[in-house]
Amino acid sequence: MDQGAAEKKLTIFYSLSVGLGAIASITSGIAWGHWKQTLDQCVGRNCSCILYGTHTPTVFLGGRNGACIWVTYGPLIYILISIAMACFHGFRVLFSRKKTITRTVTAKNEVGETIELHAVQGESTNPLPRAFWITMACITSFFTIYALTHFSIFADGFLTTCKQYRLALHRQLRFSGTVTPVIHERLACTAIFDFMDYIQPDSGNAYREGYINTGLDLSLGISAAFFSWILFLGTSVINIRYAAIKV
Repeated sequence: MDQGAAEKKLTIFYSLSVGLGAIASITSGIAWGHWKQTLDQCVGRNCSCILYGTHTPTVFLGGRNGACIWVTYGPLIYILISIAMACFHGFRVLFSRKKTITRTVTAKNEVGETIELHAVQGESTNPLPRAFWITMACITSFFTIYALTHFSIFADGFLTTCKQYRLALHRQLRFSGTVTPVIHERLACTAIFDFMDYIQPDSGNAYREGYINTGLDLSLGISAAFFSWILFLGTSVINIRYAAIKV
Protein backbone atom coordinates (compact mmCIF):
# COMPACT_ATOMS: atom_id res chain seq x y z
CA MET A 1 0.00 0.00 0.00
CA ASP A 2 1.47 3.36 -1.05
CA GLN A 3 1.45 6.35 1.24
CA GLY A 4 -1.44 8.05 -0.55
CA ALA A 5 -3.72 5.06 -0.04
CA ALA A 6 -2.59 4.81 3.58
CA GLU A 7 -3.43 8.44 4.22
CA LYS A 8 -6.87 7.99 2.67
CA LYS A 9 -7.50 5.11 5.05
CA LEU A 10 -6.24 7.12 7.99
CA THR A 11 -8.55 10.01 7.06
CA ILE A 12 -11.53 7.63 7.06
CA PHE A 13 -10.47 5.89 10.29
CA TYR A 14 -9.93 9.13 12.19
CA SER A 15 -13.22 10.59 10.91
CA LEU A 16 -15.16 7.51 12.00
CA SER A 17 -13.42 7.63 15.39
CA VAL A 18 -14.76 11.14 15.89
CA GLY A 19 -18.34 10.04 15.21
CA LEU A 20 -18.15 6.85 17.26
CA GLY A 21 -16.47 8.59 20.18
CA ALA A 22 -19.23 11.21 20.17
CA ILE A 23 -21.91 8.49 20.17
CA ALA A 24 -20.27 6.69 23.11
CA SER A 25 -20.01 9.94 25.08
CA ILE A 26 -23.53 11.19 24.31
CA THR A 27 -25.32 7.90 25.01
CA SER A 28 -23.52 7.48 28.32
CA GLY A 29 -24.35 11.04 29.29
CA ILE A 30 -28.03 10.61 28.43
CA ALA A 31 -28.43 7.51 30.61
CA TRP A 32 -26.37 8.99 33.44
CA GLY A 33 -28.34 12.26 33.46
CA HIS A 34 -31.67 10.43 33.34
CA TRP A 35 -30.95 8.13 36.27
CA LYS A 36 -28.51 10.00 38.52
CA GLN A 37 -31.01 11.52 40.96
CA THR A 38 -33.07 8.36 41.20
CA LEU A 39 -30.07 6.13 41.90
CA ASP A 40 -28.11 8.52 44.13
CA GLN A 41 -29.42 7.34 47.50
CA CYS A 42 -26.13 6.56 49.24
CA VAL A 43 -25.20 8.13 52.56
CA GLY A 44 -21.93 10.02 52.63
CA ARG A 45 -20.89 9.34 49.04
CA ASN A 46 -22.07 9.89 45.48
CA CYS A 47 -23.56 6.85 43.75
CA SER A 48 -25.44 8.39 40.85
CA CYS A 49 -23.93 6.34 38.01
CA ILE A 50 -26.07 3.99 35.94
CA LEU A 51 -22.98 1.78 35.60
CA TYR A 52 -21.95 -0.58 38.41
CA GLY A 53 -25.35 -0.35 40.12
CA THR A 54 -25.88 -2.31 43.33
CA HIS A 55 -28.90 -4.22 44.62
CA THR A 56 -29.73 -3.90 48.33
CA PRO A 57 -32.64 -5.41 50.31
CA THR A 58 -34.48 -2.06 50.24
CA VAL A 59 -33.32 0.10 47.28
CA PHE A 60 -31.31 -0.12 44.10
CA LEU A 61 -28.24 2.11 44.23
CA GLY A 62 -26.15 3.50 41.41
CA GLY A 63 -22.42 3.06 41.03
CA ARG A 64 -19.71 5.50 41.97
CA ASN A 65 -19.75 8.76 40.06
CA GLY A 66 -16.21 8.28 38.71
CA ALA A 67 -17.24 5.46 36.35
CA CYS A 68 -19.78 7.65 34.53
CA ILE A 69 -17.40 10.62 34.44
CA TRP A 70 -14.74 8.45 32.78
CA VAL A 71 -17.09 6.78 30.29
CA THR A 72 -18.86 10.02 29.35
CA TYR A 73 -15.90 12.40 29.10
CA GLY A 74 -13.09 9.96 28.30
CA PRO A 75 -13.73 9.90 24.53
CA LEU A 76 -13.35 13.68 24.27
CA ILE A 77 -9.56 13.36 24.39
CA TYR A 78 -9.26 11.03 21.43
CA ILE A 79 -12.01 12.89 19.57
CA LEU A 80 -9.83 16.02 19.56
CA ILE A 81 -6.79 14.05 18.38
CA SER A 82 -8.86 12.34 15.69
CA ILE A 83 -10.28 15.65 14.42
CA ALA A 84 -6.79 17.09 14.09
CA MET A 85 -5.38 14.06 12.29
CA ALA A 86 -8.44 13.65 10.02
CA CYS A 87 -8.02 17.28 8.93
CA PHE A 88 -4.26 16.84 8.44
CA HIS A 89 -4.43 13.69 6.33
CA GLY A 90 -7.61 14.81 4.56
CA PHE A 91 -5.96 18.06 3.48
CA ARG A 92 -2.91 16.19 2.19
CA VAL A 93 -5.04 13.72 0.25
CA LEU A 94 -7.15 16.45 -1.35
CA PHE A 95 -4.72 19.33 -1.81
CA SER A 96 -1.15 18.12 -1.36
CA ARG A 97 1.15 17.93 -4.34
CA LYS A 98 1.20 14.37 -5.61
CA LYS A 99 3.79 12.33 -7.41
CA THR A 100 3.19 9.51 -9.88
CA ILE A 101 4.56 6.12 -8.88
CA THR A 102 5.91 3.97 -11.71
CA ARG A 103 7.56 0.59 -11.67
CA THR A 104 9.99 -0.53 -14.38
CA VAL A 105 10.21 -4.21 -15.26
CA THR A 106 12.97 -5.52 -17.59
CA ALA A 107 12.20 -8.60 -19.72
CA LYS A 108 13.37 -10.35 -22.87
CA ASN A 109 11.20 -11.19 -25.84
CA GLU A 110 11.33 -14.34 -27.98
CA VAL A 111 14.23 -13.11 -30.14
CA GLY A 112 16.37 -12.18 -27.15
CA GLU A 113 15.80 -8.43 -27.26
CA THR A 114 15.65 -6.64 -23.90
CA ILE A 115 12.55 -4.55 -23.35
CA GLU A 116 11.45 -2.37 -20.47
CA LEU A 117 7.88 -2.25 -19.24
CA HIS A 118 6.77 0.80 -17.27
CA ALA A 119 3.75 0.20 -15.03
CA VAL A 120 2.02 3.24 -13.56
CA GLN A 121 0.69 2.34 -10.09
CA GLY A 122 -1.02 5.61 -9.30
CA GLU A 123 -0.46 8.88 -7.48
CA SER A 124 0.84 9.22 -3.94
CA THR A 125 1.12 12.12 -1.52
CA ASN A 126 4.48 13.69 -0.78
CA PRO A 127 6.50 11.56 1.66
CA LEU A 128 6.27 12.37 5.35
CA PRO A 129 9.41 12.12 7.51
CA ARG A 130 9.93 8.94 9.45
CA ALA A 131 9.84 10.94 12.72
CA PHE A 132 6.19 11.76 11.99
CA TRP A 133 5.26 8.09 11.59
CA ILE A 134 7.16 7.10 14.73
CA THR A 135 5.42 9.83 16.75
CA MET A 136 1.98 8.88 15.45
CA ALA A 137 2.68 5.17 15.98
CA CYS A 138 3.32 5.92 19.66
CA ILE A 139 0.26 8.17 19.99
CA THR A 140 -2.16 5.81 18.26
CA SER A 141 -0.80 2.81 20.17
CA PHE A 142 -1.49 4.69 23.40
CA PHE A 143 -5.02 5.54 22.30
CA THR A 144 -5.62 1.95 21.22
CA ILE A 145 -5.02 0.91 24.83
CA TYR A 146 -6.98 3.95 26.04
CA ALA A 147 -10.01 3.10 23.86
CA LEU A 148 -9.87 -0.56 24.92
CA THR A 149 -9.89 0.48 28.58
CA HIS A 150 -12.82 2.82 27.95
CA PHE A 151 -14.80 0.08 26.20
CA SER A 152 -13.98 -2.47 28.93
CA ILE A 153 -15.18 -0.23 31.76
CA PHE A 154 -18.31 0.73 29.81
CA ALA A 155 -19.20 -2.91 29.07
CA ASP A 156 -18.30 -4.18 32.54
CA GLY A 157 -20.34 -1.46 34.23
CA PHE A 158 -23.31 -2.23 31.99
CA LEU A 159 -23.16 -5.96 32.72
CA THR A 160 -22.72 -5.37 36.46
CA THR A 161 -25.83 -3.18 36.65
CA CYS A 162 -27.73 -5.74 34.56
CA LYS A 163 -26.73 -8.58 36.90
CA GLN A 164 -27.59 -6.60 40.02
CA TYR A 165 -30.93 -5.44 38.66
CA ARG A 166 -31.92 -9.05 37.97
CA LEU A 167 -31.79 -9.50 41.76
CA ALA A 168 -33.79 -6.33 42.32
CA LEU A 169 -36.35 -7.41 39.72
CA HIS A 170 -36.73 -10.79 41.40
CA ARG A 171 -37.41 -9.06 44.71
CA GLN A 172 -39.82 -6.46 43.34
CA LEU A 173 -41.95 -8.85 41.27
CA ARG A 174 -41.83 -11.66 43.85
CA PHE A 175 -41.45 -14.32 41.18
CA SER A 176 -40.73 -17.90 42.17
CA GLY A 177 -40.54 -21.37 40.68
CA THR A 178 -39.81 -21.74 36.99
CA VAL A 179 -40.00 -17.98 36.37
CA THR A 180 -36.77 -17.41 38.32
CA PRO A 181 -34.44 -18.93 35.67
CA VAL A 182 -36.10 -16.75 33.03
CA ILE A 183 -35.03 -13.60 34.89
CA HIS A 184 -31.55 -14.76 35.78
CA GLU A 185 -30.59 -16.80 32.71
CA ARG A 186 -32.85 -16.14 29.74
CA LEU A 187 -33.73 -12.45 29.53
CA ALA A 188 -31.18 -10.30 27.74
CA CYS A 189 -29.76 -7.26 29.50
CA THR A 190 -31.70 -4.93 27.21
CA ALA A 191 -34.92 -6.57 28.47
CA ILE A 192 -33.76 -6.21 32.08
CA PHE A 193 -33.18 -2.50 31.49
CA ASP A 194 -36.67 -2.29 29.94
CA PHE A 195 -38.08 -3.46 33.27
CA MET A 196 -35.90 -0.90 35.02
CA ASP A 197 -37.22 1.90 32.79
CA TYR A 198 -40.82 1.24 33.79
CA ILE A 199 -40.90 -0.22 37.30
CA GLN A 200 -37.90 1.27 39.11
CA PRO A 201 -39.43 3.74 41.59
CA ASP A 202 -38.19 7.29 41.93
CA SER A 203 -36.45 8.26 45.14
CA GLY A 204 -38.09 10.62 47.59
CA ASN A 205 -36.28 13.68 46.25
CA ALA A 206 -36.11 12.92 42.55
CA TYR A 207 -38.48 12.49 39.66
CA ARG A 208 -37.58 11.23 36.20
CA GLU A 209 -39.28 13.09 33.40
CA GLY A 210 -40.63 10.52 30.96
CA TYR A 211 -38.92 7.32 29.87
CA ILE A 212 -35.87 6.46 27.84
CA ASN A 213 -34.79 3.16 26.35
CA THR A 214 -31.86 2.68 28.71
CA GLY A 215 -30.85 -0.74 27.36
CA LEU A 216 -30.74 0.42 23.75
CA ASP A 217 -29.02 3.67 24.69
CA LEU A 218 -26.19 1.95 26.59
CA SER A 219 -25.88 -0.89 24.05
CA LEU A 220 -25.40 1.69 21.28
CA GLY A 221 -22.73 3.44 23.33
CA ILE A 222 -20.90 0.19 24.07
CA SER A 223 -20.93 -0.76 20.38
CA ALA A 224 -19.54 2.66 19.45
CA ALA A 225 -16.80 2.32 22.07
CA PHE A 226 -15.88 -1.12 20.75
CA PHE A 227 -15.57 0.02 17.13
CA SER A 228 -13.59 3.08 18.24
CA TRP A 229 -11.04 0.68 19.69
CA ILE A 230 -10.98 -1.33 16.45
CA LEU A 231 -10.37 1.83 14.43
CA PHE A 232 -7.52 2.96 16.65
CA LEU A 233 -6.02 -0.50 16.36
CA GLY A 234 -6.15 -0.09 12.56
CA THR A 235 -4.56 3.38 12.65
CA SER A 236 -1.77 2.17 14.93
CA VAL A 237 -1.01 -0.74 12.57
CA ILE A 238 -0.73 1.64 9.60
CA ASN A 239 1.45 4.11 11.50
CA ILE A 240 3.69 1.39 12.90
CA ARG A 241 4.15 -0.08 9.42
CA TYR A 242 5.28 3.23 7.97
CA ALA A 243 7.43 3.99 11.00
CA ALA A 244 9.26 0.74 10.33
CA ILE A 245 9.74 1.03 6.57
CA LYS A 246 10.07 4.77 5.98
CA VAL A 247 13.56 5.97 5.12
